[in-house]
Amino acid sequence: MEFFIAWLIFGAAAASLAKGKNRNVVFWVVIGLLIGPFALLIIAMMKPGPGPDQEYH
Repeated sequence: MEFFIAWLIFGAAAASLAKGKNRNVVFWVVIGLLIGPFALLIIAMMKPGPGPDQEYH
C-alpha cells in the first residue's frame, strides 16, 4: 500500500514541476506514475517550455 501511495506522490510532484515549467501536466503525471523518482529528475533538469511566463531579455 505504501508503494502505491509513494508512486501517486511522484506523479503529483512531477505534475507540479511540469506546470511550473510550462510543460504538459497530464503527460508528466503519467510519466511520474510509470517511472516515479526518475521522472522528477528528468523534469527538474529540463528548461522551462515556451509560454506566457517566459521572460525575454
